[in-house]
Amino acid sequence: MFKYFLYNLFIFFSFYVYATETNPVVFLEKVISETKPALMTRNDFVLEEAMEKYIDFEEMAIWVCGKNIWFSSKISEKKNFLDELKKLMLKTYSRTVYYYVDADVDFLKPNLDPKMFENKKRVQINSIMKKDNKSVSISYRLVKNKETWLVYDVLIEGISILKSLKTQYSDMIKNKGLEYTIDKIKTANKL
Repeated sequence: MFKYFLYNLFIFFSFYVYATETNPVVFLEKVISETKPALMTRNDFVLEEAMEKYIDFEEMAIWVCGKNIWFSSKISEKKNFLDELKKLMLKTYSRTVYYYVDADVDFLKPNLDPKMFENKKRVQINSIMKKDNKSVSISYRLVKNKETWLVYDVLIEGISILKSLKTQYSDMIKNKGLEYTIDKIKTANKL
């Protein structure tokens, strides 16, 4: 299931996307169509740069750590956690993203009225991914950051990557602290 997530999490990362697209469905469609050629090169640098641009890692970190812990943490701890979270995502998911780069994604309601998104800060866009005669339900959770949409979660058949990260690290952060958790993630990233 995470294989499908991986593809969909990163497939919409592209340097050529129109960042000010107000309709998140159109935004995702453009990113997917423009990202496939770049991801076909299987270049980790390209993938990493795309992740930086289109994933809201800080939003993910707030959900994983909890607002109180995140906002009371030192700036250096936040930076270190974000750095290791990015490395973890790239290390964990790059091979799967490259494997699924040629899959088809169909959005369930691609012709939605853009005005319905004008005052929204968060949206969930549902789709179906098709590869090798199999269909998988994919939902993208996006947050509006200034004039652009950024991804902060992807659900595969209802299972959230963000919730998985929270389950894996939240108790460790609460019980042992952010620095301890950063060290654990850093160690895992080196393996």
